[in-house]
Amino acid sequence: MKFLLFLAVLAGAVRCWYSAPLLPKQDAAVPYRQQLQTLASQRAALAAQYQQARTAATEAAVLRQARRLLVASLDTAIWPAWYGTPWAFYGTTQVPQQDSIACGYFVTTTLRDAGLRLDRVALAKTTSEKLIQNLTDEGHIRRYRMVPLGQFVRQVQQLGEGLYLVGLDFHVGFLLVKGGQVRFIHSTYLGPGQVVNEEAATSAALRSRYRVVGRISADPRLLESWLRQRRFVFAG
Repeated sequence: MKFLLFLAVLAGAVRCWYSAPLLPKQDAAVPYRQQLQTLASQRAALAAQYQQARTAATEAAVLRQARRLLVASLDTAIWPAWYGTPWAFYGTTQVPQQDSIACGYFVTTTLRDAGLRLDRVALAKTTSEKLIQNLTDEGHIRRYRMVPLGQFVRQVQQLGEGLYLVGLDFHVGFLLVKGGQVRFIHSTYLGPGQVVNEEAATSAALRSRYRVVGRISADPRLLESWLRQRRFVFAG
């Protein structure tokens, strides 16, 4: 009997290990806010270094650090807190693991939480292409029409490592190119209907006739705005 009880407990633990979000659902907001405060402090320290920079080379070095900090914070702290949060067409929650969140709101909320000063609601409600255009310029945007999924993923991979926004016919999310892999992080209406981090090449939600991609981590204007806390003025 004790052995059977042990197996039942072990099975439950394994299920939780695979399915539970990084942060416990009942108190997710507390450590999440603490992580955001830590990120804000790190960003402020970099902003001071950027302000004190006296050469273009020093400024560029600080921006490289800023890029690494922004991308790593999203990848290892902010997004994981949201994994498993339910999707809903009208979902607008601002707290991971509470209520539901639509795809556009997932993008704008996590970017805002990372420290970008933006209009979370207006950007979430606009088209995915307009959302991207509001955050980065045309020099960092690529468009793909009628490109098969596998070919599209390979082309994005060839653009280089970094953080991308991807807008689809009826969807929006993040692409992360890292270590030779392309991951799609989004609040999906398919399958489990929740925030997920999945392999881009096999994502059904990434299939689209039209895709627009903005490589936001390569945009020095965005990084400088993040450091200096300049607001992105919404242009509809």
